[in-house]
Amino acid sequence: MKKFTLLVLSVAVAISAMAGVTSRGEAYRPFVNPRSSQTVNAPSRVDIITEQPEGTVVNYLRGGEYLLSSLFGYDTDYQSGRVKVVYAEDGHTVYIQDIMCYGEGTGVWVVGELSPDGLAISVPLGQYIAYNEEYGYGVVLAWGSTDVIDLGDGLYWLDFIADDRIEEVIYSIDPENGTITMENSEGSVDNPYPYNCVATGLCGLWSDDGSVATIEWGSTWTMLGDAVPAVPANPEVIDFFDSGEEDGYTRLDFNINLVDVDGNALDADYLTYSIFTDDDELFTFDYATYGAKNGFDTDMTEIPYGYGGEDFYLRRVYFYRTNMGDNPMFSWRIGMQLTYTVDGVTNKSDIVYLDVYDKPSAADELNAGKQVADVRYFNVAGQEMAQPSGLTIQVTTYTDGTTTAAKVIK
Repeated sequence: MKKFTLLVLSVAVAISAMAGVTSRGEAYRPFVNPRSSQTVNAPSRVDIITEQPEGTVVNYLRGGEYLLSSLFGYDTDYQSGRVKVVYAEDGHTVYIQDIMCYGEGTGVWVVGELSPDGLAISVPLGQYIAYNEEYGYGVVLAWGSTDVIDLGDGLYWLDFIADDRIEEVIYSIDPENGTITMENSEGSVDNPYPYNCVATGLCGLWSDDGSVATIEWGSTWTMLGDAVPAVPANPEVIDFFDSGEEDGYTRLDFNINLVDVDGNALDADYLTYSIFTDDDELFTFDYATYGAKNGFDTDMTEIPYGYGGEDFYLRRVYFYRTNMGDNPMFSWRIGMQLTYTVDGVTNKSDIVYLDVYDKPSAADELNAGKQVADVRYFNVAGQEMAQPSGLTIQVTTYTDGTTTAAKVIK
């Protein structure tokens, strides 16, 4: 994974943070290819488009499959999320935001051209979907094929070949069904041994060495109609990581499927999420801690879907608090709730929790605020010991005179 992973992986991309995984490799040996001409000819400076261009905006729901590779292995998954398309007033220029599922959340636009009959969009390859000036490289669009070969013992060979003959990717438009479909891509994640995943399609390549970051196939975007009130489907709360340092950080990995409880598509512009801990306690991203680095000027408890910043990503959020020290972030669980507001009508999902630790007992909660005066240890015969050894009875005496006893094994 490249140095500025966090820029691109606003994208989503903790490998564990993916829902509906169709296949997964725990490790792989990357096949080193000569750099693609799409990356060899990449400009030394890149001015990517991050502001929405002028024109008619149409929102689409993403579909298809994709493969994501990293130093930790590979994942294949179903594409999800939203694509935004702007049709310029000149009648032939088209701008597409987050053209690849891998890049969703970066907010980068690429430029394409609408055919005279309005039934196809051609997008020149070589455009960047992410770039970092500090490191001087990014992720560039290309076309190619990949085989994932099972080597046994949890090792996979990711064999990727860029096709430099292809200079543009073509999307066909079906006005009747309101869909846009990538042409000439194909793939399968159900192949006879030793090929685990074979695919041809649109790729994202690292511009410094031409290695593949992601490939998509079967991509179909479905036009979203006017937003109507709906109850969002529950989010998936996947993983919680604690850096283990009192002044460190924690992160939460999750997945939000942009559908309601009946499976109908939601418009992400109306969707927010909130974080809860323990007994439904609402977490506040206070301005003093998070504001300057994430571009908001007040405390926030509802985060817009896809909100960008140093700590907010499409399927991950970071916190400047851990569960170490005297001010833990929570006692045993952390969760998320979605809010969908259209035409003044607000509906919420359930609060979905991830139990990170065992729930404290009533005695634990009662004694949590007490100060310890003395701790003594006894063996099973009732003899006092200087230190616990083996099966030990630990007797804790508090300053208010109360005591507790617990069995411990050392």
